[in-house]
Amino acid sequence: MKKLTLLFVFIGLASFIYAQQTISYSDFAEEETVEKNDDEIQTVMSSFELRRISGFGGPTISYTALDGEFAVMNGGGGGVIVNNMFFGGYGEGLSNYVNTSIGNLEFGHGGFWVGYEFFPQRMFHPVISTRLGWGQASGVTVQNEKYKEGFFAVVPTASLEINFTQFFKLNIGAEYRRTFGIDNMGGLDDNNFSNAGVYMSFIFGWF
Repeated sequence: MKKLTLLFVFIGLASFIYAQQTISYSDFAEEETVEKNDDEIQTVMSSFELRRISGFGGPTISYTALDGEFAVMNGGGGGVIVNNMFFGGYGEGLSNYVNTSIGNLEFGHGGFWVGYEFFPQRMFHPVISTRLGWGQASGVTVQNEKYKEGFFAVVPTASLEINFTQFFKLNIGAEYRRTFGIDNMGGLDDNNFSNAGVYMSFIFGWF
């Protein structure tokens, strides 16, 4: 009987010691995992949270001035929306008759389009963007003198965007177009082709 009792005591004691060792090892493993996580290299991509990705496209129109004359620029653009930022491309050209010192003007440019939406979930929200592109201006005088110049254009825009539906938005704002590269085009230069304007775009996509 004493031997049986001692056997049970021994078995109980051994089980207790084994349990204590198991718990201690588990705690150590958890601590080691935490230390490994703390030592893990943090990167830009690991901290980036993708909340929204979508696409958009649609026509654009700008009311501005070229060489002091009223001008209408028609075009279009599109791109990809990632969270609150968008990246894409655009193209636009002069659509009305503008008579300058180098005759009837032809003017257009296209390139990259980047921007940022503030609080896009709200019905009315602000948007800032910039169009960066390459273009060409040309004209022919009544004496058949031909002028042509290439240029680089930067067009920052600040606008108000209105969510009409889940797939259609209207964007209205102000822009400033600055050209670089037109030095002396029949007496015209970058200052004649740089001006403020009213900008509007019709945006279709899934927002």
